[in-house]
Amino acid sequence: MEPIIHFVVPFIALTLVGVEFKEALPTSLLAILPDLDALFVVHRSLSHSIVVVLGVMMPLLLLTYKFKPRLHGYAFLALLAVASHLVLDLFAGYTPLLWPLYGHFVWIHAELMAHIGGSASLSPSVKLLTKPITFQPFQSLDAPLFTGEGLILSAVLLTPLFFKAFKTWWQQARYSRELVPD
Repeated sequence: MEPIIHFVVPFIALTLVGVEFKEALPTSLLAILPDLDALFVVHRSLSHSIVVVLGVMMPLLLLTYKFKPRLHGYAFLALLAVASHLVLDLFAGYTPLLWPLYGHFVWIHAELMAHIGGSASLSPSVKLLTKPITFQPFQSLDAPLFTGEGLILSAVLLTPLFFKAFKTWWQQARYSRELVPD
């Protein structure tokens, strides 16, 4: 899954539930964090485990709840953003989602195939695939930061937000012009 998709999906989700742009933007950037494991020459490693993510985030959630209640909501949103990364990757390839509790990578392979010929038919398929976990360092990693498909999907998903922001800006500009005496 491309970094741009990992950012856009939680950004859209957060703004749809009413999180302000200025909070949704940095929070959604946190969704890219699990892929920083590539800097340590192992990709889809422990940073892609919900067990590890919860192990890191639960103390943070508890501390913010107890000592900084104002920040507790942000910590929870950060957890959701990072979790969205793991869910997206779960549908894109083998992911160590439950490591170290479960020693297998997991991949939910879902597709809907269409056949058009003598007769039209649809063939849905959902498979839960697993394989033993072996975290192997790589010599090099070639991965797209974005593809044409990811770029256009992101643009389509973000378009309504841009229109909403423009509409709000336009209304505020009109309102402020009405308040200025001639």
